[in-house]
Amino acid sequence: MRLSPLLLLLPALAVALDQIPLGTRVQGWLDKAKSYLPTATPTPIQKTTPKVIEKSVTPLNLTNWQTVLEPSSHAQDWLIFVTGGNKTCLGRCENAEKAFNASVPLFAVNPTSPNLAYLNCENDKILCSIWVAGAPTVWHLQVPQVSTEEPRLPYSLHIVALNSTTVTPETIYKIHSEQTYQNVPLYDGALHPFDGWLAQYGLNVPLGYLMFGFSAVPTWVVMIAVSYFSRTYMSRRMANPGAIAGRPAQGGAN
Repeated sequence: MRLSPLLLLLPALAVALDQIPLGTRVQGWLDKAKSYLPTATPTPIQKTTPKVIEKSVTPLNLTNWQTVLEPSSHAQDWLIFVTGGNKTCLGRCENAEKAFNASVPLFAVNPTSPNLAYLNCENDKILCSIWVAGAPTVWHLQVPQVSTEEPRLPYSLHIVALNSTTVTPETIYKIHSEQTYQNVPLYDGALHPFDGWLAQYGLNVPLGYLMFGFSAVPTWVVMIAVSYFSRTYMSRRMANPGAIAGRPAQGGAN
């Protein structure tokens, strides 16, 4: 009976295994077992989106506008959206309001963006009369820094009119990002709410109340008043024709 060559090698293989330490053999078995395990694919780390800081919009009214826009220890840039309702805006401000609201997130992600505010001429008619503000417009206002050693610098004011049909959020955002407000001449007239001569003499607020009073009077009342005074004046002139032509010339000396 012939023995297989493999059987003849078994005694030699057993002797060789006895000469290999047990710890080495166990480590070899573990390494071989690991080679059969599937390799896990590392999961990529997801990048977190930076949190957008919410941009606040300050409503301006008759009681806070001078305090909010008062000069302080550092200069401030303000972008003020002026809007209105059906009476003050004739229904032309709805699209502009949507564009302004949608532009606020654009300003929020820009660390250099100005302070935002809005003025509703439907709710704050007296303040709009003081400012003589029209809607829809954007007022780019630079509030100067106040100093105890030097006189206050003037406010820098650019009034940007908005096309109520074509205005977009990007249109409003570019007023700051691309400084498109500089395409509009700097306003420094008498009706400037901070530096005009009316404001310097404290007359802009009384004038605003007066203009608001006239605007609150119904049109038909104004027409009746004008008609009454014109008829009274004409009737007096017709009753006294001498007042029109002056006194008749006196006769010559006797």
